[in-house]
Amino acid sequence: MNITVLGQGYEPVSEKSVGNMLMKFLGQTNFHTFTGIAAFASLAGISGISGYIERAKSNFKFLNLIVGVDQEGTSKEALNEILEMDVNSYIFYQSEPPIFHPKIYLFEGDHEIKIIVGSSNLTGRGLFVNIEGSLLLEFTDADSAGTQLLNDLKEYYTGLFNFTDSNLFKITSEVIDSFVSKGIVPNETERSLKYSQIKANQQLQNNIGIEIPRRKAAQIPKHFRKAKKRNPISPDGKLSVGSQFRPSELLWQSGPLTPRDLNIPKGATTNATGSMLFKKGLQKNIDQKHYFRDTVFSSLLWAKDKIQAKSHLERAVAIFIIIIDNNNYGDFKLNLTHNSKTDSKAYQQNNSMTQISWGEAKSIIAKDELIGKTASLFSVEDFDDIFILDIQ
Repeated sequence: MNITVLGQGYEPVSEKSVGNMLMKFLGQTNFHTFTGIAAFASLAGISGISGYIERAKSNFKFLNLIVGVDQEGTSKEALNEILEMDVNSYIFYQSEPPIFHPKIYLFEGDHEIKIIVGSSNLTGRGLFVNIEGSLLLEFTDADSAGTQLLNDLKEYYTGLFNFTDSNLFKITSEVIDSFVSKGIVPNETERSLKYSQIKANQQLQNNIGIEIPRRKAAQIPKHFRKAKKRNPISPDGKLSVGSQFRPSELLWQSGPLTPRDLNIPKGATTNATGSMLFKKGLQKNIDQKHYFRDTVFSSLLWAKDKIQAKSHLERAVAIFIIIIDNNNYGDFKLNLTHNSKTDSKAYQQNNSMTQISWGEAKSIIAKDELIGKTASLFSVEDFDDIFILDIQ
């Protein structure tokens, strides 16, 4: 038996992530059965793996999937995506307090077996980005210890592996709607709004008294994203309605928003700039000259201005989902500018060097009633170029 540690997220590049292993094994021809059991599934994770599942149908005889729905960890959209995959799929749910929390991925062939057990859920971040720990066990049917291990696994979880457990619910449109109507399964938007408030409270607590260093995170491979059935951006440049986008990390919180921030000039000599500088705000331990360009928006495609006199200005574009007082106003493609000059007066005075141009969002931003409110900027799970701007 070969045993391999599958570590991921602890370093920027995780070649042995569970996601990479699933993609690899689903593409092999020496297995006839795949059974995946996970506590949670996100639309990004399921839509990413769905392309590999689809291709596996030409070699695998049986493709099975069981997901939990506790703690609102799996959305309606993720379940609908599983339904569209047309595999043998179930929800496990019980009303009692213990939650369903295993992560087991089993590949069975005529002679070869591979088992992954650990902490990685069927979410984009769970498969590639989060700091997770799993073990890959590989053996053949001639390995008595491996065969005993497989028998023990299937015996303990008999009702799951033979799909007879009374708390398994075959995934159908009716079953999904029932779990949604009972308030057990949220849609992605509801999950995002709720999660953003929880994450904001956690991050605010972290800003008091303890300096938490930042570290470079692992990324979801582009080829995994390309396997998604749905492109989040429609031809007109807008995000798909319904949104699988859920907040991942609180990146920044403003101080009380000013008329200048909101593009509402109040003085006779004050001009509307159409943009807002990303200032330190409520973040106490950041260098506002570099934080936004080098950390918050580091994954964007930046390019120098083509005009020679402005070549010190770096430009990028990102999608911002704007939420104001819990109302989702949709998504906007907005321009970002970073001044890279380090000998300017603004830089030497430790001013912010990165700004956002409101563009088409100006009509909802330039409102007197937003003066004094706080803007929170979140990264979005599984996407490098989409952010949530929540004003409350």
